[in-house]
Amino acid sequence: IAERVRTVLARGAAGTVEAGMLRRPLRSARVCDDGVVVLVVDVSGMSREAGDEARMAAVGSSATVEIVDTVCAGRCRGSAPRPSFALDGRRSARPDACDENCAVARGVVTISGIVTASSDARRRRLVASDGGTMGPGGDLGSMRLSELQPLEITYLSRDGVDIVSRSELAAADVDPIGVDEQDWLRRLNADSGLAARLALRAGRQIAGTDPRIVGIGSDGLDVAVVARGGGFRE
Repeated sequence: IAERVRTVLARGAAGTVEAGMLRRPLRSARVCDDGVVVLVVDVSGMSREAGDEARMAAVGSSATVEIVDTVCAGRCRGSAPRPSFALDGRRSARPDACDENCAVARGVVTISGIVTASSDARRRRLVASDGGTMGPGGDLGSMRLSELQPLEITYLSRDGVDIVSRSELAAADVDPIGVDEQDWLRRLNADSGLAARLALRAGRQIAGTDPRIVGIGSDGLDVAVVARGGGFRE
């Protein structure tokens, strides 16, 4: 689980940061060798007069990071080079955006702790993962770099909640294949018959189903056998 959490963070997956009553987009989170998590927080649009921008992820404040472990399997765009959903959580304007038949969510990473260091907010021009701009006309956004000392790290999946210690997270390796899972899934699912062949090789019946590859890592491939039009899923 610690390896999965560190791999999700190494992918540059975005999420949200909550500090008190404030909630802002998280652009990325990286783990240092000592277990400290470095956050890049979007503080754009926050009120300077009310002091919201200064309080968000400020030194000494508590903060909670939430990142959904989600990847685009590439079915929505075939062999397109980019996912059709924005990794910052925004809805894509494309009509062929990811849905439950393409986007695969395995769990939710939650990290709670104390901010021990924080930079001043700096203006940056933001570009979304789908190639569009983050704001009207490509407005400049304000980014803040903060260091979070984790007090609690959890990974919520269909199997339950797993607690990861800071030392376990710091010692965990990054899955060299899982960190590029997005690209691997897109390439593998470009072969529409590969998932069916893998399911048959594993002894599964695929009549009336729509097999698909939904995960890849150093341990192997995950193939979902889904009945057409809903129904059972294996």
